[in-house]
Amino acid sequence: MKQLETILYIAVLGLIGLFGIYLQSTMLEEDVVEENISERHDPDYYVLNFIATGLDKNGQRRYVLKADRMVHFPDDDTAVFDNPHVIEYEEGLAPRHTKADSGWMNSTGDEILMTGNVVVTAEADERGPGVTLKSNRMRILLDKSKKGDIL
Repeated sequence: MKQLETILYIAVLGLIGLFGIYLQSTMLEEDVVEENISERHDPDYYVLNFIATGLDKNGQRRYVLKADRMVHFPDDDTAVFDNPHVIEYEEGLAPRHTKADSGWMNSTGDEILMTGNVVVTAEADERGPGVTLKSNRMRILLDKSKKGDIL
């Protein structure tokens, strides 16, 4: 009887020891984490004191986009701007200035969403007297075949 009891204790202690070794070996294995770069939204470059000029088919200036900083995101080909300033030109009319705290441009480059303290100013011209508009958000469509709106 004493031998059976001793064998039982040794078997139980052996099982506990094997279980401990198993736990330790599984905890020591490093989990392989695969990082999918295409799912990340990290910028690939930024430009300080950014200035871009858009031209029409005849080479005439249509708009100038300025910003303190432009950050480009390659995953969706969008850009964000710090303190953007858009100057839009139409023949025979005074330039229209739009400033904001931040801006976002879509991947095709024909739409800018201005956000935070948006101020639009235009001097008097053929359309009428000068104007100043203020808003929190404004969408500018740089393609003149579409109409812009205040959101």
